[in-house]
Amino acid sequence: MMSLEVKRWFSSTRNLVNSAVDVGKIVLNTKVERPLKSNKVKQKSQPTKTRKYIRNSTLPEWCALNERYNSSFAKPNASEINSVTHFFNSSEVRYEWSAAHFMDVPGEKLREKVSNESHGKKFQGKTYVPFEFVNGLPEVAFLGKSNAGKSTLLNSLTTSSKETSLGEYAKASRRAGFTKTLNSFNIGNKLRIVDTPGYGYNSDVEQGDLTMEYISRRQQLVRCFLLISGEQRINEMDLQIIEFLSSIGKPFEIVFTKMDKVKDLGRFQEMNLHELPGLPGIIFTNSLLSKSCPKRHGMSLLRHLVFQSCGLQIGTKPSRQKK
Repeated sequence: MMSLEVKRWFSSTRNLVNSAVDVGKIVLNTKVERPLKSNKVKQKSQPTKTRKYIRNSTLPEWCALNERYNSSFAKPNASEINSVTHFFNSSEVRYEWSAAHFMDVPGEKLREKVSNESHGKKFQGKTYVPFEFVNGLPEVAFLGKSNAGKSTLLNSLTTSSKETSLGEYAKASRRAGFTKTLNSFNIGNKLRIVDTPGYGYNSDVEQGDLTMEYISRRQQLVRCFLLISGEQRINEMDLQIIEFLSSIGKPFEIVFTKMDKVKDLGRFQEMNLHELPGLPGIIFTNSLLSKSCPKRHGMSLLRHLVFQSCGLQIGTKPSRQKK
């Protein structure tokens, strides 16, 4: 039986039962917590202590889960990791668009118009498809429960591991359900990450309808990343989304966020993740730094999966770089 919250989220999408789910959007509004900077004197004395702490620290126990749950996938070598890391570190990240309705997503009105016209019509440049559809950028979508950390994860993906605080490309908020629209970010003019409204608390039918339609109809969407808070583990709503994505054949991976806040790792591992429908890759991450977790873990694997999902070759460089 579907929970009341999920019914709310899915209720207006019954006419899309035979369509694919749309997960597209990268949270534009989430307020990332950053280390407080009091004055210049303290800033100068902090780095030395932080670097020393990181050198002497050991990997958190939960980091071993990335190896355990991805042993069947080809592991990227050091050269591939370095290349992909350099791509994300050097790429210009630009917010491009927001959409409260699917037809407001760039290109969708034109696509509908073209599909309604007779075949064989040539467009500018003597092509049989509009120029906007030629060499379109691949999109990956972040999907998850309200306040699962989608914006923070986006910022972590696009921030160098050498930085102690995250960039603010996607703004975050502690208020669950803050994101109401699809938000798209251009990464180096090679791919787009789309944040979607969270489901569950403080969500509404319109948000669910928007997300479902984006997943089912957006041709540029190549993969979904379902974010789940490690603190809360998988719940019934998450399982229903997993079942749905699997049933329509939409490629997806699962990202556990906030793993540094998991207090009982033994209980966390009681979940039988190996038997999830669709056999997705499972990545375990933390996004914010703390004394107990002074480095961001899982980012290299996640970056490589995003890169691979978009069909980008190792060694690809961003067309737009950070200034």
